[in-house]
Amino acid sequence: MEPNLEQVRRELTDIHEELLALPTDDFARRSELKERQNELRQLSHKLLEGEPLHNAETLRAAFNRLQEVRDRLLEKRLSTGVATSIGDAGIDADFTSVVNKAIEAGIGIDEIEARMKEILEQLRSSS
Repeated sequence: MEPNLEQVRRELTDIHEELLALPTDDFARRSELKERQNELRQLSHKLLEGEPLHNAETLRAAFNRLQEVRDRLLEKRLSTGVATSIGDAGIDADFTSVVNKAIEAGIGIDEIEARMKEILEQLRSSS
């Protein structure tokens, strides 16, 4: 039996939380989770086909939730305060930038921001 949209979303949330808690060197598990996450996203899109667009209030709530998640994830990056002390230790700002980009890629910031952009487009088209 195929799961319903709520079950798919719940599993996506569980996967996201597990990815956040996963040690950075557990590449095999991370790969499994990312693969399942992609499968669930495709299933989610299929389940949404033909359904009416969400109302503006639901879209705003989803956007706000994603914004909070994104902000929480961005806190994991090296801050400029840390970069200053790292610079004092002989590590330059370019290296800090590279580390921050790797952190963002590893935690899926691009995916979250892409979904936020989709929601904004839906809000614009529904108004």
